[in-house]
Amino acid sequence: MAKRVWEAGVFALFAVVGALSHGREVTPLGVLQTALPLWVAWMLLAQWRDPYEGPLANLFLVWLLALPLGAAARGWLLGHGFSLEQLPFLGIAMAFTLPFMLLARKLA
Repeated sequence: MAKRVWEAGVFALFAVVGALSHGREVTPLGVLQTALPLWVAWMLLAQWRDPYEGPLANLFLVWLLALPLGAAARGWLLGHGFSLEQLPFLGIAMAFTLPFMLLARKLA
């Protein structure tokens, strides 16, 4: 349970920092629109390979697959699909979340 709370917090923090860095107001809906698709993709893939148990490669594999899947889902939900314009978002999401997920594994 604590792992799932940590994961949700990482994706929510990413959404909040992103909104602030773009000069946007932080709203619950905005945080959900950004964080929820990433977190759902993470949770689905974490059922396949537990990122906290077994080899560290499990975490990297879940991270490597979940973030693009979540970014694509986010684009689709927001009505603009997944295009090359999403790549900066994906890169920043991956760079932001990996250190926190590694920390979560260490603490889990």
